[in-house]
Amino acid sequence: MSGLLSNAIAGLQASQNALRTAGHNISNANTAGYTRQEVTYATRPEQYIGSAGFIGSGVTTTSIERVVNEFVTNQLRLDTSTYNQLNTFNNNIGKIDKLFSDASTGLAGAFQTFFAAMQNGANDPASTPGRQLIVTEAESLSVRFNNLYQRLSEIEKSINSEIKTVTAQVSSLAKSIASLNQSIAEKVASGNGNMPNDLMDKRDEALRQLSELVSIQTVKQDTGDLNIFIGNGQPLVVGASVSEFNVTTDGKIQVVSKNSATDITSQISGGKLGGLLDFRDDVLFQSINEMGRIALVMADEFNTQQQQGIDLDGDYGQRIFGDINATDIAQNRVVHGNNKAPFDRVLSVTIENANALTTSDYQFDILPGSSNYVITRLSDKTVVNQGTLSGAYPATISFDGVNLNLTSGSFQGGDSFVLQPTKNGARDIRSEIKRPEDLAFASPIRTSSNTGNSGSGLISAGQVLSLVDSNGNRLPAYSTPGKLSPPIIIRFTSETTYEVLDNSDPGNPKPLVPAMREQIFIPGTSNNIFTSDIGETVVIGKGDRLGLPDGRAAQTVMSLTDPLAKNGYLAEQLHFTITDPNTGSQSTRTITTVPGASAMETAAQISTIPGVSARASTTANITNLKLDTADQDPPTQLFINGKPIIKYDAAGTAFHMDVPDINTDGEAAFNDYLAKQINENPDLKTLGIRAQSSTNPVTGAPELRLVASSGVDLDIRFQASSASSLDVNDATGNPSVRVTGADTGASELQGIVVGGRIDITMANGITLSTSPSNSPLFGESSAADFAAPSFLGYQVAISGQPKAGDTFTIGFNTNGTNDNRNALSMAALDSKKLMQGGTLTLDDGYGKLVEEVGTRSSLLKINTEASKSLLEQTQSMRDSISGVNLDEEASDLIKFQQLYQANAQVISVARELFDTLLNSL
Repeated sequence: MSGLLSNAIAGLQASQNALRTAGHNISNANTAGYTRQEVTYATRPEQYIGSAGFIGSGVTTTSIERVVNEFVTNQLRLDTSTYNQLNTFNNNIGKIDKLFSDASTGLAGAFQTFFAAMQNGANDPASTPGRQLIVTEAESLSVRFNNLYQRLSEIEKSINSEIKTVTAQVSSLAKSIASLNQSIAEKVASGNGNMPNDLMDKRDEALRQLSELVSIQTVKQDTGDLNIFIGNGQPLVVGASVSEFNVTTDGKIQVVSKNSATDITSQISGGKLGGLLDFRDDVLFQSINEMGRIALVMADEFNTQQQQGIDLDGDYGQRIFGDINATDIAQNRVVHGNNKAPFDRVLSVTIENANALTTSDYQFDILPGSSNYVITRLSDKTVVNQGTLSGAYPATISFDGVNLNLTSGSFQGGDSFVLQPTKNGARDIRSEIKRPEDLAFASPIRTSSNTGNSGSGLISAGQVLSLVDSNGNRLPAYSTPGKLSPPIIIRFTSETTYEVLDNSDPGNPKPLVPAMREQIFIPGTSNNIFTSDIGETVVIGKGDRLGLPDGRAAQTVMSLTDPLAKNGYLAEQLHFTITDPNTGSQSTRTITTVPGASAMETAAQISTIPGVSARASTTANITNLKLDTADQDPPTQLFINGKPIIKYDAAGTAFHMDVPDINTDGEAAFNDYLAKQINENPDLKTLGIRAQSSTNPVTGAPELRLVASSGVDLDIRFQASSASSLDVNDATGNPSVRVTGADTGASELQGIVVGGRIDITMANGITLSTSPSNSPLFGESSAADFAAPSFLGYQVAISGQPKAGDTFTIGFNTNGTNDNRNALSMAALDSKKLMQGGTLTLDDGYGKLVEEVGTRSSLLKINTEASKSLLEQTQSMRDSISGVNLDEEASDLIKFQQLYQANAQVISVARELFDTLLNSL
């Protein structure tokens, strides 16, 4: 009977536990995070009753457990984190998507109206209303930039504030989980290893809420503790310990440990926090930087173009927009890190080439314990520059179109700076022009052709390339207000050669410095006259052995085929140092000239150096020509480079009838004849040799000028009696050499060789030194003016077919009221590819930004909806496994109630049996 009662009591207790558990499930059906619990039973140990064997002793409750699928629970956390990240990102990117695409707030409409006003002004440059409209639109455009920056800046502040709030929520939940860890551990210890189900539910719900904020990884311990990690394994909760977090004013998340703080912003992903960080770092910052780049490029290009023109007052234009490299702006592009004292470091970032700007920020680090530095482009972690600081300041480091200027201070190992070339560009842009008269629509240069020109040559209107040299100093051409310094005359010396002269004194033009002599012209094409290389230099051949130096004398030879002594040029070494403009690396190329080689041959040798070109030319004057009366017949002859110049009659016994009598017609007439013969000789023309009958500008004496534009040596030989002679000089100031006839009558000749000179043009970054230093060909190579800059700052082109003697002039545009050339150049900036290495226009750059943001926003909407659907599916799966089903629980209540009543009935039977037994005694 006791066994019967015991079994009934055990069953009653088991059914009571089941009823309590079902009731607990029902009462928590709407509790967030609650997991359905179920009771597990086991048969109690049987009892031996003798030969009949064993008999059961009832039931026992082994456990009350949560119905949990760990895989589904973990998946729910992952899907929760993903959805909240995408949803947060999507909600925020929509703000700037609308901001950029809306015509009332974006830049597209502002650009359109600004450039339309600019084109309208260019169409009527004298119109004051048209000019005023440009001034108004420039102000409106700059304000639009400012407003966009202000709005984006407000969004950034809002995001940083939200990051701080979410991080605080993360810390609060982490502390709650740590506290639950401790409580669970205590319960497990006191409960013989059984898990406290409700505390486990609370912890799981806290973990789910935490996954809404940030992506987490969990590791379960045997003690019941759950360790939590975020990012790339950064511990958040370990047992009952919680990491302490801090959010800086600029929105960076740090984990604080003792006296140090580690930035973990880049390690955090998922959840609202990951969505906020992704939006801020990948979209918002990039958008701010792109807006800044567009503003910087536009301001720089318009300022540059404006300054290359002249306004209605005849003055060079002033900036339309503010100086992009103003001192305060340049210094604000540097964010100082947590560097050691003294805090005296002065550095700035200036824009050198706006076309090469990226949208990235940069990290400038001086490595600890050294003076070595590294500059890293943060967008792709590429090292763009590295080296060693010399300790001498100021110093400049160049990369990606910007200059990092280290002005002064105690730079030391461990220093760190963030460089932000473009971030504040849209904030800092300001319209500075106030008067419509200050718009510089006219070009400062004006070209013209001489009305007396006999050829069909045409000169272009001219284009200003730059007002400053490679060092930023104003070029001499624009140094005097209202003048072009110097005015220029281009004079054609033949149909294929020209020289460029200083026309300050129109009656006596002088060579430019550096000289531009015997320049090659290709008829029928457009020929640019000047260089476009801002760093180009020219070395003018002015050595003391050039041409026909003092000390050389005429030489007698027995026949025309006998060689004369060469030009006397010596061998020397030319050392070209080539600096790569991108890397700064240097290389040296050395050539050794050949003794006695003509200027043409040496120029060809020099021109093999990349970035170097050499032009050779040879000049000679024949003066004081005297022919004895007896020598006005053959065999008297003048030979130029082996070609006879004086024509004989058909029999070869007398001068041709066209040959003037020098004694009666005069030396000038004879020179006219000689020049005509030389210029009509096809062989001499092939060598580039031409002649001009002229007079000495000082003495007025007749002279025959010879020029070999190819740079071949001029071999001048004279055959006559000793009573006849002529003088030869090199037309550069050296004394003349007397060439006379021979006495023997055996066809002897006297002659002299005149050497040429070489001008070397070197591209930007190339320098020249010589061995010996005082070059016989080029002069003293250590002199400061050895290589002179050749960049004038403007360009003109001549086309057609000019004739010898044709001239073209370049001067200042003194009356440019109706000149719209510079205005057209400014209007053309609308379609000019000014950004990203010459691949994007301003409108393209902004359109690309709008497109990227819009595309990403659209994609995020789709991904967010998909993620939401996935989360709902996972939640449904979890609820189907762990959620409370009230119908099922109601059914269980009936079942457990019946079980309870049945066990109670067994107890009642046992009692009746016991009463019967007592009554029988």
